[in-house]
Amino acid sequence: MPSAPSSRMRAASAAVLALTVGLTACSGGSTAATGGGEVDADGVAAATAAVQAATGDPAFELDAPAFAMSGIRGKTVFNIPNSSAVPYVQAVDEESAAIAERYGATWVEYTNQGTPTEHSAGIDQAISRRADVIVLAQGINVDLIVPALQRAKAAGIPVVVTHTLQTGDTFSPQAADLVTAQVTAPFDEAAALIANWAIADSGGEANAVLLTADEVPPSKGMIASMRATFEQNCPACSVKVVNVPVTDWATKISGEVQTALQADPGVGYVLPVYDSMSLYAQQGITAAGKTGQVQMASFNGTPEVLKLIQDGDVMAMDVGENISWLAWSTLDQVGRVLTGSPLVEGGDEKTPLKVFTDDNVDATGTPPAAGKGYGDAYVAGYEALWGAP
Repeated sequence: MPSAPSSRMRAASAAVLALTVGLTACSGGSTAATGGGEVDADGVAAATAAVQAATGDPAFELDAPAFAMSGIRGKTVFNIPNSSAVPYVQAVDEESAAIAERYGATWVEYTNQGTPTEHSAGIDQAISRRADVIVLAQGINVDLIVPALQRAKAAGIPVVVTHTLQTGDTFSPQAADLVTAQVTAPFDEAAALIANWAIADSGGEANAVLLTADEVPPSKGMIASMRATFEQNCPACSVKVVNVPVTDWATKISGEVQTALQADPGVGYVLPVYDSMSLYAQQGITAAGKTGQVQMASFNGTPEVLKLIQDGDVMAMDVGENISWLAWSTLDQVGRVLTGSPLVEGGDEKTPLKVFTDDNVDATGTPPAAGKGYGDAYVAGYEALWGAP
């Protein structure tokens, strides 16, 4: 569900086309890139340093005007997630609902399975319920639901889009005027960390399968970032990309991974762009008889996936986003819209990333829980901006 490419995305795509690794089309919606260079010791050192730099607790860096969040009391927030079947999405929405209710707002969760038809129907339901704001959360492609967004605008209901675009990107011209505000995320930076971890862990000789979901707006930029990182730091690395739409994750990821591992017994890494994919990918690794031989690294910090790191069989690294922090960032922009306060322009709430491995994953709890392992700088930071409930 990619939105129209921004200048950053076009530049990244151009860079990918210029890579010295050869690209060839493969069956099953896959592409392959085969490295043929020598191990780059400097590249491995750079990759190792990049990963290590992301292992500490992040600071709260948002510099935005303060406002009274208490002004959302009595308002209705109608939330439409990309897909209710994704554990990460569920976790963020649960945290967001708790914060909204703490400040006296009503949070309505629209359960769906991730299709544009359902997203449009959710907008129509929000209109019929006279919601005060509509939130499109966690990767909905607004270009596919423009008529519904037009109906929301005609009804006078603002729309906030969260966790969908890379920081610095903008919506397509047809959708830009229909979105009131957004909250962006550092997707490309997370993708680079995934690639750098595999480079460092393999000593500069990784053979990896990258799992993506092309219809989710950040995905193509993330894959471009991973490819560029492998090219820069690991000329001896080989990568293949496998695309599985969100609606097919539960039924197809396992088989796609098993097939990829059987087709190339030398694969040592499976790198999903979103960590909820890992829950299905591990089944494919097991079915291929590769447990203990193939490792995974991904992005999001879903508690169930962090638990896989603790279990120690397949999952080795996750680039975490603090689920609670993301919820607070969502409510910050939503609260600004509802109270008529100055927006965070461009949607960059400065949400950070943190790398989790076996060395530090227990900081997230045993078992892992949302909001643990990142410190709590964001709580004091947002409370200072919002004031008391």
